[in-house]
Amino acid sequence: MAPHLSSIGQPASSIVTNGTDIGPYSAAPTASFPRFTPAPLPGPAPATPQPLVPPSLASAPLGITRKTAFPSPAPWGRDRLAALALTLLAVGFHVIWTINDTSTNQAFPSLQNPTERDYIQALTYIPLTLGAWWLILIPISIVNIIRNQASVITTAAAIQLLFIDALILNNDPIGNPFPILCLLATGSAAIFTTRMGRTANPPRHWLVSLGMAMNLFLLISMLHRITKLLLNAKFYRSDTSSQTVNLWMTPAVGPNDRGIPLTVGIVITIILAVIASINLYLGVSSPTSRVFRYTVGLAPTLIALVNMYILAAFGISRAVVSSGLGLSSTGQRLPYVIFRAWAASILLGAIAVGITVLLRRRASAMKHKARQFVPAATSTQQPQHVSYRPHAQ
Repeated sequence: MAPHLSSIGQPASSIVTNGTDIGPYSAAPTASFPRFTPAPLPGPAPATPQPLVPPSLASAPLGITRKTAFPSPAPWGRDRLAALALTLLAVGFHVIWTINDTSTNQAFPSLQNPTERDYIQALTYIPLTLGAWWLILIPISIVNIIRNQASVITTAAAIQLLFIDALILNNDPIGNPFPILCLLATGSAAIFTTRMGRTANPPRHWLVSLGMAMNLFLLISMLHRITKLLLNAKFYRSDTSSQTVNLWMTPAVGPNDRGIPLTVGIVITIILAVIASINLYLGVSSPTSRVFRYTVGLAPTLIALVNMYILAAFGISRAVVSSGLGLSSTGQRLPYVIFRAWAASILLGAIAVGITVLLRRRASAMKHKARQFVPAATSTQQPQHVSYRPHAQ
């Protein structure tokens, strides 16, 4: 007969699955001869260290998974509400300004008894007038604000209004108050939209927003100049050697206008548009990259230097007034226009250089904080990785 399990010094209950008594010997006594039993320690038994196991995302509760997949809408804070209200006000001022411009501008055809040619000339108002471009772009920022996304359109439009329409082309603030009104409304909307960028999705620093806005302003301006050249290609192709460009890469309207050669101006215009496009892409995709920090102020600085060279060598020409450079028609008399053009160019270059310097200093400060945080984090986490060797039984 096979020996009883207890007769070889092993209790029957210790080999039962999960410690459950399932056999008839579950209540039987163990062997009567003594066995080795370790004496208890005088102090409390040390806790067995457990290896750190990262939480599994797959085993997350269902409620947490749904909350991550479908986040709650962002609350409407003070900055977001103010940005939306002021952007709507800015759009209203731009619409009134455009209606006033089309009704008082002599170049705009009368539509009382319109012909087919009048309709064609009316349609050319959009591509030839820079104000129509911004009137189409500014409402896009309303959609971004509703979606809680950072936008730089109102800031770029405010830069256009400040450096060109207010500083250079505004010759009668009382008779034509729309440049100042639009600047106040659009500038205020730009401030609150930039402040809203801190809590937007994704968040955006105000230096990045301002740098992107300057590049967007230049991109729209250079595309407007290229569009004018393409629409009037027959005129400019007739005598390329005598054609020039003036301030802000504005094409000349006559052979007697002074400025840099047209070919050089076209090359500079294309270079500015390409650099501005690259910076806008980098600002959206990788705003903390070294390339963005070093090139964000390149295009504004370049156009500022070209403007100062044109002002010093040739002065300002009538092309700036009659080319649709600003948002509204202005007259031929522009008091202190040379001084204001110099001020606009110097201010633009100073802001571009300042943004570049501040972005570099911010990146250096972030790296310094990261270096201070890494040793502390390493010393804190080090005891958690001590190798565990179980005691021999």
